[in-house]
Order: sequence, then C-alpha cells, then structure tokens
Amino acid sequence: MVFRMRGQGATEYLVLLAVVLIIALVSIALLGFFPGLATDAKITQSNSYWRGEARPFAVLEHSISSGTATLVMQNTEGAGMLRVTNITMGDATPEGLPVTFAPGEVRTLTLTNYSDGTGGTPGSVYDATIKIYYTTSNGVNNTQFGTKGLTGKYS
Repeated sequence: MVFRMRGQGATEYLVLLAVVLIIALVSIALLGFFPGLATDAKITQSNSYWRGEARPFAVLEHSISSGTATLVMQNTEGAGMLRVTNITMGDATPEGLPVTFAPGEVRTLTLTNYSDGTGGTPGSVYDATIKIYYTTSNGVNNTQFGTKGLTGKYS
C-alpha cells in the first residue's frame, strides 16, 4: 500500500502563520497595553534623538524636580562659537543667558518655574516641547526646534 501525505504543506503554513501572529500580538501588547513599557520606550526614543540627532545642540542629560529643569547641553557643531540667547520650555524661565558654547563644549543650564499642569509628582512623566534660540559666530540668529519632545520622569 502506498500512503500519500496530503495537507502537510497547508498545516505547516498555518502553524508558521500562527507563530508570526502570536509574536505580533505579544509585541503590540507590550508596547500598547502596558503603560510603563510604552512610556519607557518613548523616553528612550527622546533621549536617543536629543543625544544623537539633534543639531546644533544636543541635550545629553535632563531632569525636572520641584519646578526646576536642568539641561546638560553640548554644542555639536564642528566649527564656530554658538551663543544661546533663549530657551523656551513651557513657562520655564531660563537662568544665566545668554551663554556661549565653543565647538564641542558641554554646559549645564537651569530653567526655573517649569510646569506642565500635571503637578510634577516624582515618577510621573513629562514631555516638554523645547526651542533653543541661538546666534552663530557670524551673527545669524537661528532657532532649533526638536522633532521629538524632551521626555523623562520627574525626580
């Protein structure tokens, strides 16, 4: 007697399709249904943008505590001095401006009276829109707009 296996290809196809769908559902659940994981992913994306892609100023570190925002910024332009004349981040008031950055120089800037209306409880998340107004060494006034917000957790 000769037995022929029929339907084996279809069965294998359905098993593989089921595995792919399960992986997709688990990924969506982790990013969408668990708020902590989605928030951590957003913070990671924000930090990655502000540390690596943002030009001409990178924000290497940032924190907000009791209404005071601290930004560790770096001039990532290769040539020429840049002078920060203003920073807007909500209603915060920048202190010690204007300040000049040499190429590659890192400085810590402070903004007071930051509020986003959430109360700023430690552990809660902030997502601040930031604009950096600066003047180049040639006297040209420019504004750096971030394509991503500055996202982190209140400390």
